Amino acid sequence: MTKRINDTKQREKQIVQAAQKIFLKKGYFRTTIDDIAAEVGVVRGTVLHYYNSKEKLMEAVLNHKDDSFIPYVIKIMENQDISVTERLCKVIELCSEQFSNVKPQLIRYQRDYEKFRFLLDQMRIQTFYQLCEPFQKLLDDGCKEGVFCIHDTKARANSIVFAIFGVTGADISTEALLAELQIIIDKFTQSHIN
Repeated sequence: MTKRINDTKQREKQIVQAAQKIFLKKGYFRTTIDDIAAEVGVVRGTVLHYYNSKEKLMEAVLNHKDDSFIPYVIKIMENQDISVTERLCKVIELCSEQFSNVKPQLIRYQRDYEKFRFLLDQMRIQTFYQLCEPFQKLLDDGCKEGVFCIHDTKARANSIVFAIFGVTGADISTEALLAELQIIIDKFTQSHIN
């Protein structure tokens, strides 16, 4: 048995890391709560105390890597010290990097992928809502700088972010993703589109 941990966040992290390891090794369907508890060195009830089902635990595993990504992207979008064009380039680079980092993990889950498609889409839609308003502000800044001439920046921001999430959900290479992201940004932000 591992040492007793009184820090809830630390225990949650430990359980999620163990679950990720076991899910990758055995697959979702062949993994049991008991397997995860054994990996952590706790009893089954401890795991269930933090995550009341294997599905909730998988949601936590899939969410685990994204903890700092979204706030970082938002910080870049809101950074008034660099031009709108530079901010867009950085956002595209970050999305591409994130896709590259997460894709191998998703490939490992592929045999159970249909089970997780719904969970992944739920997480992606939450991210969509988090990014729409900051992206609108970025487009507003671009209009002020004269980079864009967009009549309804809210609608355009929603369209761009939705298109980005559509392409990041596709089974394509990182290079193809990067090219598509650039096309999306270029097409949706052309100054003659109103």
